[in-house]
Amino acid sequence: MRARDPLTRLLGLALHTAILSAALVSAANTSPFTCPALDTSISCPLPQSPPPSQPQQQSPSSGPSSDPSPPKPTASPSPWSRGPICRRAGHAEYCAFTHSTFSSPNTGISLITTPSRILLLGSQPPLNLTLPSDQNPKPLIPPYKDVFIPGKGIGLVARQPIRSGRLVMAATPAVMVDDKAFRGLRKGDLAMLLGQAIVQLPAEHSGKFMNLSADARAADEGEGQLDRVWKIFSTNAFRTPVVGVGVGVDGTVDGEKVEGWEREMDFQSSFVEVSRLNHACSPNLGYYFDSATLSHKVYAVKDILPGEELTISYVDVLQPSTTRQSLLSKTWSFTCTCPRCTLEPHLLAESDSRASSILSLRRELDDYSTSASPQKAELLITLYELEGLQVRIYEAYYRAALEWNGVGDSGRAVKYARLCLDRGLLLRGPDRPFVDSMKELVADPTRHWSWGFRVKNSLKETKGEENGNGGK
Repeated sequence: MRARDPLTRLLGLALHTAILSAALVSAANTSPFTCPALDTSISCPLPQSPPPSQPQQQSPSSGPSSDPSPPKPTASPSPWSRGPICRRAGHAEYCAFTHSTFSSPNTGISLITTPSRILLLGSQPPLNLTLPSDQNPKPLIPPYKDVFIPGKGIGLVARQPIRSGRLVMAATPAVMVDDKAFRGLRKGDLAMLLGQAIVQLPAEHSGKFMNLSADARAADEGEGQLDRVWKIFSTNAFRTPVVGVGVGVDGTVDGEKVEGWEREMDFQSSFVEVSRLNHACSPNLGYYFDSATLSHKVYAVKDILPGEELTISYVDVLQPSTTRQSLLSKTWSFTCTCPRCTLEPHLLAESDSRASSILSLRRELDDYSTSASPQKAELLITLYELEGLQVRIYEAYYRAALEWNGVGDSGRAVKYARLCLDRGLLLRGPDRPFVDSMKELVADPTRHWSWGFRVKNSLKETKGEENGNGGK
């Protein structure tokens, strides 16, 4: 384990002291859950019901395995512990629950949610899995490194060439906050639970979290440690919808309905690695949250050279430059200095014009009642490329596939459907409706709903014009 610097140790000690003080004051109001109120080291006994498809783990007595692959996680009967204090928002009670060996013994994860939700989520894969501390695989050296970037603080730069399409990182959260708690709890109550969530993590992970930067306006000297934790989290949080974790799409496990299951549960999550990625309006990385593994998967969308900064976008990159700058200043307190935002005035005006044209073309192409053409879809692709928006270009490929199929050109339709899948699977994941649609088109263009639809629209318009002329 890497030793933490003195400042981090002091921050952690102050945070732990603040939480214990609050716990002693309000212990009488703590919810009578199954875990003792003030002992964060005692695990919550969560029910275990792995799905039948879960492979049988090798027992210690079965002898060494010849498989050289890293050891697989094993199910733990009670990997979760709960913090000393819970807080209410309406009729719901929220607590900080921690699985200290999730992902790896030095990582862990904390969830701020209700006892009923942790009983559901924490007893299903992947949140009921743990890697034994004596079988921690050696971490791989990432293709990036932390560096100080003037005007931005700590960021990530490539340590080696990174080809477009490569997986750059797949990071699990430090802490996940139930969206209902994020929106419903008072700031002070949420800060208290966040403090518990971070203190309960392994020291290395909690130290990395405390070293993250907060909103520049939040860097007040003498601020309380709980307030600092809240500011770090709110500055670095991502929306992470959890879709049917460990449960079938119909809400069943082995044919039995899971009580309290929801198709999608919204969380706000903070990732220490991902939070080091700075913003650019034409980024070289894209990402999506994979709820099946609770990991933030980040892919290169362009070829990246050694020493080049790794960037993602914090805002909608199709907005005008003034709108993007306003949002970045208001939410994250910085002015974007990326190449797209620092063009000369006449070039910046042309960039904004292209972004406006992209939105107009998308609206026209998405109106399936008109006779829009494949040529307009080709223009859309060109505009995305000119703006350097490879992070969103799958959207243009999708529309081009539909347009060429709409005029009966199956060859070009399949070409763009393949390109859409190539980029879309990297940047949005496999569980998106457009992915299924493109796979259906590739399998048989003539049976896809879009086959010939623009030709039919054109014929309708022609007949309408003829009928109108005939009535004169």
